[in-house]
This record gives sequence, structure tokens and C-alpha cells, in this order.
Amino acid sequence: MKKIISLDHGNSHMKSIRQAFPSSFVESKYLPSIGGDVLKYEGKTYTLVDEKLPVLNDKTESDRYFILSLFAIGKELVAEAEMLRKLTPHDSIKVELLIGLPLQHYEAYRENFKQYFTKHSGVLRFELNGQSYSIQITGAHVFPQAYAAAVTVLDKLKDSNIVNVVDVGGFTVDCLQLNKFKPNMTLCTSLYLGANTLYQNINDQMRSRGGRDISNSIIEGILKKDPADLAEYSEARIEAITTAAISHAERMLAEISQKGFDLDEDKTVFMGGGSILLKEYIMQVGKAKKPMFIDDIHANAKGYHLLHNVKKGDSNKQQLQGA
Repeated sequence: MKKIISLDHGNSHMKSIRQAFPSSFVESKYLPSIGGDVLKYEGKTYTLVDEKLPVLNDKTESDRYFILSLFAIGKELVAEAEMLRKLTPHDSIKVELLIGLPLQHYEAYRENFKQYFTKHSGVLRFELNGQSYSIQITGAHVFPQAYAAAVTVLDKLKDSNIVNVVDVGGFTVDCLQLNKFKPNMTLCTSLYLGANTLYQNINDQMRSRGGRDISNSIIEGILKKDPADLAEYSEARIEAITTAAISHAERMLAEISQKGFDLDEDKTVFMGGGSILLKEYIMQVGKAKKPMFIDDIHANAKGYHLLHNVKKGDSNKQQLQGA
């Protein structure tokens, strides 16, 4: 049996077409697993946790993203219950991976990232949440992040000569310019101004005032105007968090402009979990005069599928080439 699985290896979150979870885990046989995801592979036990790990520009430096990929593959396959029931203990699922890298790292790390997965050519056996899996990674295709997400809204962008693409992640803000929907590599950069920078700034302010750190989930709830969080916390805390978000959005957009992106005249497409979180505050700052938001955290993973179909000769190929 064969399965194509699309994975977006974010610094903050792993995303597939249907799943999203933090890009962090701990190795421990004894950590309580109530409500958590537990992976057993080659005699080791890993549990997903919501922690922030250091950014890896080269995601092949350690086995972190390979282990996270096993979590993601298992989570995708669990939806294929009927297929799993048909397998015998001797069967394995052939998995073809669609993966991506930021455009500025694409050429430098593409081949290494591909080999990072394809070097595991034999049968891989692991267990996720009590379910056993046997898979073979038969191939890996690497696509540029952000560009892939933009492909999912090609119909809304194909008539624009120039489009700014701003992918706001947990750690980085990856920016590129599309000229007639082709990447302009002279305007392609990455800024360390993702959502985690905002969280850190907020807690730096809290500590400077003698207060305690605020958890990321509470900050997110307040920024998204969750009624429960707005009712739970003081006006002073809410104001401090929202004011910090406006300042962060203003700084982010100012630095993007300084890098040469024209936010006044060109359409700017915001994507990624950070842009979903900061959408209201980006709009409030108003420096991006023609904003568009992709409010789908799975957009890159879906875009890899579209680009893979184009490579195979899908009918959308002409549309992409002519955009």
C-alpha cells in the first residue's frame, strides 16, 4: 500500500494536511502520558510537549525532525483506519514524503533534507499511542515554503505583477517577493521576529514590573479575544499584551519595508500561525496597504501537494507557468 504524506516542518509547529502539533518532544519512559502523544521507536520513548526548542536552520543537524516526522506520519495514518485493518503483520506502508524549506535555505539544504529521510530505506517500525506501524520511506520531494502556501490561493494572486509573501512563524518571519508569481531571489529574507519574540517581550515587560511570566496559551487567548480569557484577566494585563502586539506588528512591518519590500503599492500576503494570531494588529498598524491573509495553518502542506501534482504533469502546470 502507498501513501503520499505532506509535512511542513516548522520551528514552532509541525503541520500536515490534517494535523498540527508543537515541534518539541522529550525522551522519557516515565513521563505521564495522559492526554499526550507517545512514540516508541528503536527502544526509545518520546512524548510530545509544548516547549520551545532552539531554531535549527539545518534541520538535519539532529534526529529531532525525523522523530517529529514519525509522530506526524502516525497521526496521518491513524485516519486511514480501513487501510490499516487490511494490513497483515508482514505488510508495510510505502510512504512518499512531500516536505519543504524556507526559500533562502532551499538550495543550500534541499539535498541534505531529502537524504535525511531517504537514507532510512528499510522498513521502519514504530508505535504511536499504542498503534503499531510499519512503513518504508520510498521518496522525499522538497518544495519552497511560503511559495507553496501562496500556490493555494493562486487564483487570487495570478493577476498581480508583484506580490509580497510574509510567512510569520513561531521564530522567524520569512519574506519573499513574487514577480509574475516567480520568486525574486534578490528580495528574499528571514527576520527573527516570529510570535515567540512577542511572547518573550511581553514576559520581559512583566518581569521588569515585578510580575510573573504569562503562559503562551494565555497570551494567545487574549490576542485572539477569547471571551473566557478576556473575562478572566485584568484590564491592565489585557492592555499590556495587546499594546505589545501592536508594537511588535509595527516593528515587523517596518523591518520588512527596510529590506526593500513595498508594502504601500504591492499586494502583501500574510500566512503562518503568527499572522493568524497577529492579523488584527497588523491591520490596525496599517502599514501594509493591500493586505491579504491565508488563515490556514496547513497551507504549506497543502501547497506541497499542489506543486507535487504539477511536477507529475497535472493540468495546473500551465496555470502556474503562466502566472
